[in-house]
Amino acid sequence: MSQLSRKGWVRIALGAGLLAAGAIPSHVHGQGAGTLRPRFLSQVRPGGASELARPRSGYEGPLVLRLPASTRMLGMANVGVASNDGDAIFYNPGMLMQARGVAVSVQRYGERATAGSFGSVQTLGSLSVGIGAQVLQFDADLYDPIASVKQGAPRLSDGGEAPASSTAFTVGVGRAIKGYRLGAAVKYAEERLGGMRDGVLALDVGMNRAAGPGTLAVSVQNIGAGLDLYDLNGPLPTRLTVGYGGGLFPISAQWDIGMQTQVSVERDGFVRPAGGVELGYVPIEGIAFVVRTGLRLPRESDEPLATGGLGVTADRFSLDYAIEPMRGNRPASHRVGVRIR
Repeated sequence: MSQLSRKGWVRIALGAGLLAAGAIPSHVHGQGAGTLRPRFLSQVRPGGASELARPRSGYEGPLVLRLPASTRMLGMANVGVASNDGDAIFYNPGMLMQARGVAVSVQRYGERATAGSFGSVQTLGSLSVGIGAQVLQFDADLYDPIASVKQGAPRLSDGGEAPASSTAFTVGVGRAIKGYRLGAAVKYAEERLGGMRDGVLALDVGMNRAAGPGTLAVSVQNIGAGLDLYDLNGPLPTRLTVGYGGGLFPISAQWDIGMQTQVSVERDGFVRPAGGVELGYVPIEGIAFVVRTGLRLPRESDEPLATGGLGVTADRFSLDYAIEPMRGNRPASHRVGVRIR
């Protein structure tokens, strides 16, 4: 079996260090032999001086699992089931056999919330191994923290008085079997809302197969038991996604084009179609300037219908920018990222 290159090991080591820095909980509470997940739980109980009001039910979390994790894909309406970048692990572990490199990105939601992600995919013999970390820091409403996350990304810019965070750390493996590229990933995801905290384990599975000039891909994400934050049982944002994408493909001497499209079915039955395109101008070999745009069916009340983005590529390095123009007089959200292939 061939070994990882020296650069590959360095990337894996850097990612593993990031995981180790944030994934170790301070208290571990056993749940008995019959449970399917470990529980890392810290709650504010009735009677405390800083007690939070009891939250309402009806949300899916952790919130970070419902947010974009790639600048390039966000520019195309966050359509990532057929992504082949280093952050493909956040969208479909079945794409790990085609994905390569490292991707790092940061997104701001007004002045009150910041999200970031790191993803890396390397080859180990006949396997592809991916690691990823997603982090969200924001402020929640002190008396009704669940209201701050139920509406997803559009509400993050509102802020609040209670410090909150949402994190996920993922490890995945992909392999080709009889023409199908299969993958699976395990993640630890945690939500902190004021004095409440809980973490769960979840599973992603996916596959892809070449179809014409692009890739046909399928994934099922966030399989597992949901969060338990004080008397609230919040399910994971489980979803099934089928999509097709590819590119950039040359259409002339100096122009390339790519496209991504998918349909997702959420846990509650909500069907969400989305699609995007990217157009690249290549003035000289190895240099490309890219414009992206995408459309999706909004789920949240102030979520935008359209997104857009820009990119510059020089050899193996890419610098990307994407924008989500939130509705309802909320500030636009901006994301920047770097990809190394």
